[in-house]
Parts: sequence; structure tokens; C-alpha cells
Amino acid sequence: MQSGEIKHWNQDKGYGFIDVDNRDEDVFFHVSKARLPQPIAVGQKVYFNSKRNDKNQLRATEVTSNELSILETPELDAPKHNSNRTGRNNDHQSTENNQSNINRHSGHQNKRSLLSTLFSLIAIIAAAIYFLGDFKPTILSDSAAPTTSQSQSQPQKQTSSTQARQPNNAGITGDAQIDNTIALIQQGGPFPYLHKDGTIFYNREGKLPAQSQSYYHEYTVPTPGVSHRGARRIVTGGNPPTVYYLTINHYDSFRKLEVK
Repeated sequence: MQSGEIKHWNQDKGYGFIDVDNRDEDVFFHVSKARLPQPIAVGQKVYFNSKRNDKNQLRATEVTSNELSILETPELDAPKHNSNRTGRNNDHQSTENNQSNINRHSGHQNKRSLLSTLFSLIAIIAAAIYFLGDFKPTILSDSAAPTTSQSQSQPQKQTSSTQARQPNNAGITGDAQIDNTIALIQQGGPFPYLHKDGTIFYNREGKLPAQSQSYYHEYTVPTPGVSHRGARRIVTGGNPPTVYYLTINHYDSFRKLEVK
């Protein structure tokens, strides 16, 4: 069983894609394979099984919002016989099956608990790196400020140093999160979502100009007040990037950014 969140959903055509946890490749699913509360929404947490078709594409075989409902269910007990020995054997076998199911479920819960702790730790580290990256230039600026005499004797040197510390993309959009994400892209990170930022954007709906499969890459733009990745992304074209697009609604529409 795998987990993830719904990345794209086409209500009219009855299909969508799942953004898989800890995996770069998205998984296609059809409404006929989904046991989800209606209406189906982008960003919804799901659990699923999948397999590859004859074109080596991942397709979900079962999708649900409840992780326990997708586990294997125990087989029904065999019919009881009149023999006491047979009855005891059946009871013993049933007990073993139940214990096996309990152990398997307990192991599954322990594994998910460990993964949840690991993801939380990674998120904390990424957030710390992100915020330290914002504060570091200020700290360096304060510690490197010259004395009054140095300022008077070397005014030109101070001006050059100040200009060097200015971010190239300050005020491109006026949105601090968008501008910071552009700066991270141009300097190569570090990014808040290690397994997602920088992955290939396949442009399956054709909303962007047609290019080769590895031409576009996507990056997360944090949304204030949202605990998950949110719906905002920057999609770049080229390597290194030469074109930037912003989507604020999970790839439904794009706006081209003028980035130098």
C-alpha cells in the first residue's frame, strides 16, 4: 500500500493523478477505482495500490481515504464439523489467523509511526534551513558593518559590499514566498520539500507550450497558514532555467513571470 495526495482531478472526465509520498513519479487513477467521499478534491489524502500497465505507466488499482480499508482482509473461517478435534483445529487456526492479522496491522502502524516521525523531522530541518537562510544575510550585515572612521575612509568599498548582498530577484512579484522561491531556484536550493522540489513537470494537460519531457521542473511556493504543500508552484523551463511560470491553483492556470 502507498500513500499520497490528489495532485490533479478532472471531474468531467473522471480521472486524476496522485502525488505519491517519497516518490517522483505520479500515479494515474480513474474514478472507477476510487472509494472516496464526494466531491473528490485536489489536496485530499489518499491510500492506494498500483501496478504498471503494458506501457510501463503506473495505474492505481484501488484508491481510498482510509488506510485500514485497503489492507488484506482475512479469509472466512471454514465450516464447522461435528468432530471435536476438527473444531479445535479450526479454532486454533482461526486464533493464529487473527494473531497474524493483529501482528501485521501492528507492524503496519509502527512503520507508519516511524515514517511520520521521520517526515516531521525532515520538515523541521527544512524549515530551519529556510528561515536561517532568510536571517543569515541580516546577521552578516550587522557583524560586517564598518565603524564610523572606516565608513568615512572607505565609502566606495561599503557601497560595493552592500550591492553584492542585494538579492537579484528582490521585489519581482511583491510576494515574499514567490520571490524567495525564485532565489532558491537560481542558487540551487536548499528547498523545503527535498523529494518534490526540482522534479519533472510533465505538462500532461498541455497548459504550457509543448517541450521535451524533461524540459519543465516544478518547485513548491509555501502558502502562509497552510500546514501542507498548498496549491502554489513555480514551473521552470530549461536547464538552467530560462523561463518561469507561476500557478496558484494546482496547475489549472499559469502566469509567466519576468525573471532576469
